[in-house]
Formats: sequence, structure tokens, C-alpha cells
Amino acid sequence: MRLGIEYRDKYIEVVGLVNTGYEGDVPEILIPIKTAERLGVWPNLPEETLIETYKSASGLMQVYRIRGARVYLVGRDIKPVKVDSYLVVSEYTDEVLINDQLISSLGIVIEDPAKGLWRIRGETRIRESESYS
Repeated sequence: MRLGIEYRDKYIEVVGLVNTGYEGDVPEILIPIKTAERLGVWPNLPEETLIETYKSASGLMQVYRIRGARVYLVGRDIKPVKVDSYLVVSEYTDEVLINDQLISSLGIVIEDPAKGLWRIRGETRIRESESYS
């Protein structure tokens, strides 16, 4: 789905993947280096960046966790709900992923994951996933 990310004075739009297996206690958006560069947080990480080790399906990975982003759904007839989120920068991914807490906070309901169908909680309109290129 198309997402807007705000961090300090930067704003970008990305296509992100919903990943309910990416669990957390707070909303997080995992971003690759190229996206971090566009947001101005790479290679000069903000002073408050935490370096952490995350467990993934392919093993342990070091990430850079940054507080202070805002994320929201972007699209025609979508009323943006801005959610405070952590940016999680990974050198090991090339896709943007949102975790279970951010999925829930944005009101995303997965209708058919194989077909890429979803809706916004409380709505009946079924939406199609953005093409990822």
C-alpha cells in the first residue's frame, strides 16, 4: 500500500508491505538504506538512534531504530490518520515493511493476502494493493 512518511522536515511516499509476522510493542516501519537516504537519516544517523538486534525469519540482524516519524496511508478517498512510529533502518532489506502495531493503528484489515485485497476498518470498500516496483 502507498504510505506517507514524515520525519523532521522531510516527507516521502513509498509502497510498503504489510507483514503481520513483524511483531512489536509499538508502531514501526522497517526501511531499506535507500529510503533512509531519502528521509535524510542515512548515512548520518540522528544522535538519538538506538542500535538493536532484531530476530527475523533469516536470523539476527542489526538495525538502527529512530523515534519521531509519522506514517499514514495515502490514496484517493483515504482520510489520512497520522500514526507516530519508529523508523527501523536495515541494511539487509530492500522493501519497506510495516509491523503489526502500525497495521492496527492505521486501521488496515487484510481481506485476501494472496490477491492483495484489503480495506480500512469500518469501511466496506475492498482495495487492491499497490504494485511494487
